[in-house]
Amino acid sequence: MKKKVLFIIRSFSTGGGAQSLLTRIVNNLNQDKYEISIIEILHNDMKTENVRPEITVLPYIMRADDPERKEKMYYVYHEPWKVFDEFIGDQYDLYVAFTYMKPVLLLPAGKKCISWMHGDIYDLLEERDRIPENRQLENEALYKAVKIVSASDHTTQSVIDVHPDHREKLITIYNGIDIEETREKAKLPADIRLQSPSMLFVGRLEANKRPLRLLDVLEKVHETNPTVHLYFMGWGDQTEEVREQIRLRGLEKTAHLLGYQDNPFPIIAQCDVVCLLSKSEGFPMCLLESVALDKPFIASDVGGAETLSNHQTCGKVIETDQEAADAVTAFLEMDKTEIQSRCRESIVRFSFDNYIAQIEAVFDEVLSD
Repeated sequence: MKKKVLFIIRSFSTGGGAQSLLTRIVNNLNQDKYEISIIEILHNDMKTENVRPEITVLPYIMRADDPERKEKMYYVYHEPWKVFDEFIGDQYDLYVAFTYMKPVLLLPAGKKCISWMHGDIYDLLEERDRIPENRQLENEALYKAVKIVSASDHTTQSVIDVHPDHREKLITIYNGIDIEETREKAKLPADIRLQSPSMLFVGRLEANKRPLRLLDVLEKVHETNPTVHLYFMGWGDQTEEVREQIRLRGLEKTAHLLGYQDNPFPIIAQCDVVCLLSKSEGFPMCLLESVALDKPFIASDVGGAETLSNHQTCGKVIETDQEAADAVTAFLEMDKTEIQSRCRESIVRFSFDNYIAQIEAVFDEVLSD
């Protein structure tokens, strides 16, 4: 008999990396073994994920723009059992909190549960606002989890540092990617044409991902090659700030905002270097996607970047803006065939078949206990 599995995610309608990854996971899990459902806490109208018809997407708990969101969120944090009883129910064999904090709080007691961490959680160590209280709430909720899945070595270490009592539950499963599907989607037509040579940022324009820093890097790149373009593909609360900085710096001819794109792959396939200088990440899907499409990357020292770089051959992990600019320049001067060879050597280690097999092994272990 199929096992009923419920994924709880903060939001499944924002078009982000975690959302895209969850879609790929549920679409590839063994449908003969698992009956899969998904519930999101906060609903946006940015993107509807294309899940298989057998998968149930439950009604969301609240809208992100709900005027009573603050009052409703109180129950998620302080009386989660009430939210659980009203919106979720105890009919599932396995509950998976897919992202940290809010989904973890909704895990039920006395059931088989997994907490899945995608990024590092060091922000919970900050001593401001209600963060210490939130840290304690998550720590208590993690006692309900049989396993804690981490997406990278950085994420694993952060969980150990923030919640040391739960270190024995940790298992690291690096993100995977359907390489052939990604390459096929990259062949689809795109209305946007990038000018070459080009740097590309893919993701939400928000403080954690530091999109404004890329403008500093672009200016340094322009010291040796003023023809390089920088494209921002995504949206977020820093979109207008990025736009204003482009204007103030006189970069309108070489820095461009593309907005959110439902299919980013044909655009990634056009660029020369993918850039991600986040403060923290789990294992960024945009870097996996770039290498799958034979594009090198520069990245800050976030989860998975060093491993994916394959000893810095198809990516560069940098600290300073000057290192970032030098790495971009070096990749632009490299032979494209050599870059392709290096990328393909690296990405084969992250095949989706192996990724799904690891996930199912964890699910089956928890379900059999």
